[in-house]
Amino acid sequence: MDERTDEELIVAYCDDADEAAFAELVRRHLGTVYSFAVRFVGNEHEAEDITQETFLKAWKSIANYRVEASRFKTWVLRIARNTSIDYLRKKKHIVFSEFDTDAGQNVLTETVPDTNDLPDELFARVQDAEVVARALDTLQPKFKEVLLLHYTNHLTFDEIGLMLEESPNTVKSRHRRALQTLRVYLKDYEH
Repeated sequence: MDERTDEELIVAYCDDADEAAFAELVRRHLGTVYSFAVRFVGNEHEAEDITQETFLKAWKSIANYRVEASRFKTWVLRIARNTSIDYLRKKKHIVFSEFDTDAGQNVLTETVPDTNDLPDELFARVQDAEVVARALDTLQPKFKEVLLLHYTNHLTFDEIGLMLEESPNTVKSRHRRALQTLRVYLKDYEH
């Protein structure tokens, strides 16, 4: 196992043409990207294609990666997200902006505090993983991706904001709305 950081591997690949360095980056982040893609598009076969395309795009644009802008994980997940959205748009069955205002924000919902249970408490009450998966599939992609990035990929709201090119407050608002929608869906399955 390679002990170098992601950033050291990127330098080794870009500056020294160390092919093994890029292979190690793929090995480290393959599961994360695949997991995100399969949850985002809901199909393992399609997620495999998205994962492959994500790393191909990362390989082609690795010279553009800037360590000061984000972690490699955040950067490659942004590519995975965009690739997933492109795939879903080709399928033409998803509305991406149903709740956005003309300015792309809703000041009222962005400032309402969330006093409900934490997501861990909510999901702890739901035993069936299939029910949770179906609940996630009911969310609009912009809400679903925030939950996946935050809880599955352990990104902070600031990192998600950088990745999505949105303000952290917009990300928090989407997080809050997603949880509210899930609560309604999962209410029938609580113990």
